[in-house]
Amino acid sequence: MGWYDISCMDIILSIIKMDSMINKSVIVASLMLSSFLSTMNAQQSAKGLKEPELKYALRVDFKQGVYSSYKMDEKTKVQRLYRDSITKNYQRILSYNFTQSPKSPNDETLPLITNIDSMKYAFKEGPTELIYDSQNPKAATVNTEFPDAISNMGLLNHQFALMYNPKTEVVKVDGVDQPGDIKWLRNYINEDNGEALDTAQKFTWLHAIADEQAIYIGDVSKSLIAGKMVISPDSVWKRPIRLRLDGIDCFDTVEIRVISYAKGEYVLEAISKALTPDYSHDARFFGVPAPVQIKTGKGTGKILMEITSSGWVKKVAFDYNIEIESMYKREPFTQKIETNSVWTLLGRYKW
Repeated sequence: MGWYDISCMDIILSIIKMDSMINKSVIVASLMLSSFLSTMNAQQSAKGLKEPELKYALRVDFKQGVYSSYKMDEKTKVQRLYRDSITKNYQRILSYNFTQSPKSPNDETLPLITNIDSMKYAFKEGPTELIYDSQNPKAATVNTEFPDAISNMGLLNHQFALMYNPKTEVVKVDGVDQPGDIKWLRNYINEDNGEALDTAQKFTWLHAIADEQAIYIGDVSKSLIAGKMVISPDSVWKRPIRLRLDGIDCFDTVEIRVISYAKGEYVLEAISKALTPDYSHDARFFGVPAPVQIKTGKGTGKILMEITSSGWVKKVAFDYNIEIESMYKREPFTQKIETNSVWTLLGRYKW
């Protein structure tokens, strides 16, 4: 190998070393640029970019061509205290099975056709227990003229329509244009059979089939959801409610919030802090011969509702306590009412 060959080899080796150094520099520069850009993006995200805010979508579904089957279970305990410390205690256990199917909206209201298909009734006072089962009437130990039984059986198999406005509030109870519906029954009591009933009997029957009774049993959603709502998870909203506790119509404005959400199901909690009886109408008290005026009353309670994201009310449970003061023939008394009620969806079916 000559001098010329050696010189050429040195030059080639020098070029290879320089190329290697350049490649290393490019790689290092690329890594530094990538790190710089990542840092800038992270800083920009921290300054201005936020993740989408979580929202809950709530509604009650009334789907055409689908009917729902519900069961309502209720237990009521009552203690009445008279001025001379004499007490009267009784309890009532009720169970209703009812079906509901919506019709096409009319004049901005949606009719929800409701029928109480069957019921069980038990009344206990001391050693006395009166029972009735609509599917086994021969086993009944209660006279169907017993006022408390009438007050809770009046709507059995008499269809009615709950008329809902866009805010999911029942604004009216109507008939369904069928023989034997609630409108027919009211006409029968007021006109056709009016002379056969005395004043107390007529009051009891009309009280048993009043709008308030139909709404209390059939309005499963309890007006807690105002139409279609889109809310933040920490939202709290207020809604008026109406209840019938031991035959006493009561009102309140509840505070509602979503307490949990999982797998497409919400749980709502409604707190009632100032439950008040309706003072505008006389009330029926068990064992009191005539309707009497309510003097004062106050109560509290809580409602829990399980509802799917598609708007099916699966379960509603509430616990309420109210204390009422009234008077009959100058004899004042205090009535303490404790009611626990549960509405359970048994199924939804297409027809």
